[in-house]
Amino acid sequence: MAVLFQREASNPILTAEDMPYAAEAVLNPGVTEQEGEVVLLLRVEERTGRSNIHIARSKDGVSNWRIEKAPLLQHGLPANRYETWGCEDARITWLESEKCWYVVYTAYSDAGAAVALARTCDLEKVERIGLIFPPNNKDAALFPEKFGERWAALHRPDAGGGVENIWIAYSPDLTHWGDPHLVLTEGQGPAWDAVTVGTGPPPVRTRLGWLLLYHGVKMYGGNRVYRVGAALLDPEHPYRVIARAPGNLFKPTAVYETSGIMPNVVFPTGWVHRGDQLWIYYGAADTCIGLAFADIEAILAAFGPEIAAT
Repeated sequence: MAVLFQREASNPILTAEDMPYAAEAVLNPGVTEQEGEVVLLLRVEERTGRSNIHIARSKDGVSNWRIEKAPLLQHGLPANRYETWGCEDARITWLESEKCWYVVYTAYSDAGAAVALARTCDLEKVERIGLIFPPNNKDAALFPEKFGERWAALHRPDAGGGVENIWIAYSPDLTHWGDPHLVLTEGQGPAWDAVTVGTGPPPVRTRLGWLLLYHGVKMYGGNRVYRVGAALLDPEHPYRVIARAPGNLFKPTAVYETSGIMPNVVFPTGWVHRGDQLWIYYGAADTCIGLAFADIEAILAAFGPEIAAT
């Protein structure tokens, strides 16, 4: 069987040793493009355990990264009480009508993990909009298009009792959010994603609907294993799931994925298009960053011949 996700030969493409300052780990990057360069929004964990979001740029998206020393989003600022413990796991979306990028990230504090939104028009200065989903909530991503007159975002609230499913909410102004719908539930029984599911990169529109990559977790002998699956969402009503790939599509097998701060983790948070191919950037073992390549049509084929042929 052909490997669907091909790893970059030079993986991991970024590690803590590549940072121009002391760092414990670099992981879970948001990804976009600007003026012909790939731009990563790195989550950099300090030696204190707290995280900031830093910018890294590369002309080829693989090597020679130029990393900003000053954070784009810095934790612990007095005006931002819900970020005292960290700014984590950014997903970034360009909104053409707004002519700005919008960054959804986890704001972490003693009050819990919440979802915050910020915008930047130059990837140098950022304006915080504020919390859009209260604790406990993570793994949020913004769709790049409106649905009617409303924006939409996926997020993963903690429902209590260990239940963590993917939901959607809508907003007319990117500030006030409501009209929630359940999108994707955890798997059942021994399923590879039975413990937790969470949004990956911002969904991308395909000929079959919105393609969503998500991470799923299963317990083995008391240890969590993070793998990657896919779902297709209705193009006009994205809370409706058209199809869910029958199994995981990408799993930790490389040494830098199976060994690290959190072993056995592949955690995609951003991608860019290269023709019919997606370049998928992911956190590996909560320690470093990897890059994998996949053809969109190959991912669509993983849903089965009845879906792929429609």
